[in-house]
Amino acid sequence: MSRQTLNPFGKNRAEQMGEDSWRYYVSPEENLLSEQPLIFEGSRGTGKTMFLLCNSWREKFSEFNFENDKIKRLFSKENFVGIYYKVDGRFVGNNLKGKGVEDEKWVSIFNTYFNIVVSKEIYEFISNCLLQNIINHSDLNNLNSRVAKKIGLEGGSDIEKIFEKFEEILDSVEEFSNDPEQSLPKLLSSGTLIKTIVEFTRKIEIFKESRFHMLIDEYEELNENQQIQLNTLIKQSVYWLVYDVCVKTNGIYSFNTISGNEIIQEPHDFKHHKPELKDYDNSSRYLEFLKRICQKRLEEFVPKETKEYCTWINIENYLKRHSEAEILSVYKKSPNYKKEVLDVLRELVNHDESSKEIEPKEIERVLFNDSPLIERMHIALLRRKDINVKVLYEAIIKEKKEYFDWKHNTLFPTHFLLCNELGLEYQYHGLKVFAQLSSGVIRYFIEICKSAFDSAIENGFYFSNPRSFSLKEQTNAAQFVSETKVAQIDGFVPGGKVLKRLILNLGKIYYLRQTNKHTTLGEPEVNHFTTSLFELKTYHSDATKYLEFAIMHNILQPSLPTKTKSNDIVEVADFHINHIYCPFFKISHRRKRKINIEPSVLNKLILGNSEEVNKIIKKYEELNDTQISQGKLF
Repeated sequence: MSRQTLNPFGKNRAEQMGEDSWRYYVSPEENLLSEQPLIFEGSRGTGKTMFLLCNSWREKFSEFNFENDKIKRLFSKENFVGIYYKVDGRFVGNNLKGKGVEDEKWVSIFNTYFNIVVSKEIYEFISNCLLQNIINHSDLNNLNSRVAKKIGLEGGSDIEKIFEKFEEILDSVEEFSNDPEQSLPKLLSSGTLIKTIVEFTRKIEIFKESRFHMLIDEYEELNENQQIQLNTLIKQSVYWLVYDVCVKTNGIYSFNTISGNEIIQEPHDFKHHKPELKDYDNSSRYLEFLKRICQKRLEEFVPKETKEYCTWINIENYLKRHSEAEILSVYKKSPNYKKEVLDVLRELVNHDESSKEIEPKEIERVLFNDSPLIERMHIALLRRKDINVKVLYEAIIKEKKEYFDWKHNTLFPTHFLLCNELGLEYQYHGLKVFAQLSSGVIRYFIEICKSAFDSAIENGFYFSNPRSFSLKEQTNAAQFVSETKVAQIDGFVPGGKVLKRLILNLGKIYYLRQTNKHTTLGEPEVNHFTTSLFELKTYHSDATKYLEFAIMHNILQPSLPTKTKSNDIVEVADFHINHIYCPFFKISHRRKRKINIEPSVLNKLILGNSEEVNKIIKKYEELNDTQISQGKLF
């Protein structure tokens, strides 16, 4: 296949990028890896593995060699050496527990295993430094002697024998895990061998100012006892030996340490980076971050000789925000436009007594302004009890502030009313919209970009002659990815089938609210809910469990807990469906209005039978705008 027809967004996982992941890497924030440990918590696709891999010594060596740079700059006190370890969930976790062996012994086995696998990677780094002639074998004498004694190696302490001993210990650990009747290997305490190796490595002249970061990926694969061991290492980090972990949302099972009376806590013991919470508002910083990620990919595909090269390595010029006039022209071409908009607006005007005080030509000129969007908004406003034709007319011609407020609050959600009534698809387009759909998950954004490029390539797009993507190409991309994501939910473990049912129920409620023909747009764009966590946890433990699964899988995204304004202090929280699902449900992707769902009602939406669920959905469909914003509804 010609490079012209390849897709720059075809790879969206760090594991697919080979040894040169650094080519595609953009740091999410400056100085995340510092003398203070980091916990990077996020769902699949938030860039956790990419972040750790691209800060590891292997990727840095590859990057510096490619740039013909001096690797030695990694060893300055301003920089660091990253030692990457990805937790093997098949071997640790539940594999190293039970089987008739007491927990304390399994903890020792895990500590030994962890010491050895990380120490192996540190020695891989040292071996590579030997190959690069950064250090000499004689520089390692003291280090090797100390390590040999620590691991019980007799008969020499050269680097090859140390590697052999590492493998021997790992084999013993595996044999014991498969058959606890086997003899135990030499056991090591939490992180002691790692600390010894780093300490003695820093006695070598070139490494005397070096900071070493142990980069632990997929921390959630560890069981609680194993996490407690690593928590202790996080707590005991020093400026020259720092432990950093990446973990899936809700994948931290304990903040305890082995001392029994100490925990690790933010901000004293670690920095906590949660990109989905930080980027939910799609700040300019997040948009620039996405643009830099895309630029690195596009630079490899857009020919340097392309006219306006700098324009076409900017993703914003492909994901063009099309004009309102272009969208309105689509609405006006609909066969339903006259019946659903013009006729309905005329009927409301004709049945309003106040309209008789105004010249018909004036009503036609002011209220019927050749914009389906404005006309549909006028219909919603005239359905409010406190607005009649005269009030609306005067607000427009006198340019009253309240009319501009109405437009500001209701014009965007009017699109969803119109699309439903005209039998059209809402047009999802533009960089900012795609960023909002991604809900802070980089992989989702890249997948939408891939789908948009796929669609354009099918329509004859070439990088030698780039162009902006059409409304249809962008909308199709958003819908395709959204439908794919919804289809994947029931395969999630644990709880997939129940969670898919919950999301389908919520999506239906939001859709019915956003497309209700009789809405006054008093509470537009309902797309999240609030509930009492305290009550849910107290009376509905099973529903609470599934809510936690939904957060872990990034199906629901919680906002920070707040307190009610009443005298009863009850913990409550808002929950958004991940906005990647919005095109599937044909609802707004903006974070605007919410409904209150009582814990007992939420319990039925999660675990109730079809009859109970249908009754709830029907009640929400029948609620008016005032009731939506009130407290208890059932």
